[in-house]
Amino acid sequence: MVRHRWCELVIKHKYEPGYRDIERFLREDQAMGVYLYGELMVNEDAKQQELARKCFAAAQEHMDPSSAKVVAEMLF
Repeated sequence: MVRHRWCELVIKHKYEPGYRDIERFLREDQAMGVYLYGELMVNEDAKQQELARKCFAAAQEHMDPSSAKVVAEMLF
């Protein structure tokens, strides 16, 4: 998916203007978003980690319980 790849590139290059696209992707494509949460956390970039936690807080109640558990373990 092109949007997913775009988000990967935004994360890799720490392209802050693209962070809104990540937020939108994590809201709209929760099943594919699990991988992106991991990418946001692995770089150990404070802004990206904050973005991941913010998106998860907004989306977790709408997520599949098993996906929410996996993401929570990555974030906390």
